[in-house]
Amino acid sequence: MSDDRRLPPRLLGVSAYVLARVGRLGRTRMADMLRERGLTLWDFAVLTALDDAPPSSQRELAAQFGIDPSDLVDVVGRLLDLGLAARERDPADRRRYLVALTPAGRAELDRLTDRAAALDATLLAPLTPDERTVLTDLLDRLLTHHDPRAV
Repeated sequence: MSDDRRLPPRLLGVSAYVLARVGRLGRTRMADMLRERGLTLWDFAVLTALDDAPPSSQRELAAQFGIDPSDLVDVVGRLLDLGLAARERDPADRRRYLVALTPAGRAELDRLTDRAAALDATLLAPLTPDERTVLTDLLDRLLTHHDPRAV
């Protein structure tokens, strides 16, 4: 790459820009990997949430991710269509539906998690194992400081 195409040093001195740039690279690679399976980043996020907790309502899932419940309709619908999630009436409140991970959803999540780990290894390849640990710890600290849902 020629010097006239390099990113300006002053810009590279802005941590928020560098984090956003690396984040965009990781997000693009993750989205591409998920697209191969017919899924999106939101699908993956919801699958992980369903694996982490008892069955949830769509409203609870939306609150967990800080998104509008109507935006979650397509995500849950896709997961239902793929057999990765199931929706049943809440026995405690018959007006409400709960979404749960199916065995097929858990198996798919396991595959996706393995592929995400491989993607992480590629993205973090320039770092030593100790540096990866430090980076992960620092990123976790930043996220938990700025987003109470990450605690």
